[in-house]
Amino acid sequence: MIRLAQILASAKVTLGWLGVAVVVLVLCRMIGEPPGRWMAVPLAGLCVGLAAAVVVTARLREDLGLFVFHVGLALLVGLAALGRLLAFDGHVEVTEGATLDPALVVGVGGPLHRPHFDDAMFVQGPFTIDYAPGMTRRETRSQVSVPDGAGGFSSRTVGDDRPLVLGGYRFYTSHNKGYAPLLTWTAGGRDVSGAVHLPSYPVNDFRQGTQWRPPDGAAEVTLWLSLPGPIYDEDGRWSFHTPEGIRLVVIRDGQRHELAPGEEVALDGGRLRFERLGTWMGYTIFYDPTLPWLVAASLLAILGLGLYAVSRVRGIANLAGETA
Repeated sequence: MIRLAQILASAKVTLGWLGVAVVVLVLCRMIGEPPGRWMAVPLAGLCVGLAAAVVVTARLREDLGLFVFHVGLALLVGLAALGRLLAFDGHVEVTEGATLDPALVVGVGGPLHRPHFDDAMFVQGPFTIDYAPGMTRRETRSQVSVPDGAGGFSSRTVGDDRPLVLGGYRFYTSHNKGYAPLLTWTAGGRDVSGAVHLPSYPVNDFRQGTQWRPPDGAAEVTLWLSLPGPIYDEDGRWSFHTPEGIRLVVIRDGQRHELAPGEEVALDGGRLRFERLGTWMGYTIFYDPTLPWLVAASLLAILGLGLYAVSRVRGIANLAGETA
């Protein structure tokens, strides 16, 4: 066992694991695969190597500072490996006035991650986004409502650097947001309402269209949002908002119809009503339950470095005193 620990703690094996980490990063970049879960392997190898070094190296055990530092470093790397197995990275679009739909969440989770978005439910409210001259996005303030545990809801504000933390998931606003026409499809005496997300705005200012299929499976309809003019100001300050005077263009079988909010049109198979123009907000999602422990391990490693530095200073001072 001692011989095995010496091999695992050797510089060659350590360099080998570092090489594996580099290869994993390069290959994942080439194939477009998130490296998170694959990085768990070299990180686990480095953790084992650090733990073995503490076992077989007498100096690390005898010097309190070095011992604490290497234990903290081993815990840090090991927790990072565990975090990659438990983590989840994703994104989702939520319509204003709607509740987060777990079915719309897109992302990649580690092999040990078990989705539990039922613990992370919230209702999307209105949001504001400020832009500086040059189309530079500034502060985003997204209002959401979360259950307060007493049968009601409490309001929260989410931003790019102000997360909404629910069920361990951290939701951050992103640059991805846009308009969402609220439609009602009537067929067979039944009304079905829902929102259709148009491409992100303002990056797709001239491409505010999409294909939409009615809920009963009828033929696809082309939807196009006709804006009265540019909502943004490239050279000035402006805020994302819902404009007045918009029209929803509905095209099916070569027939074109323009609807103002509240208007409807008869199509083959039913009637389509344009209720109003809403918005949708895009969120990035991050989950890693090891984060608090990573902070603790980092502080432990820093403590070890501090103890080692103090002992070195004292040793130099004592040596200077003896030679004086």
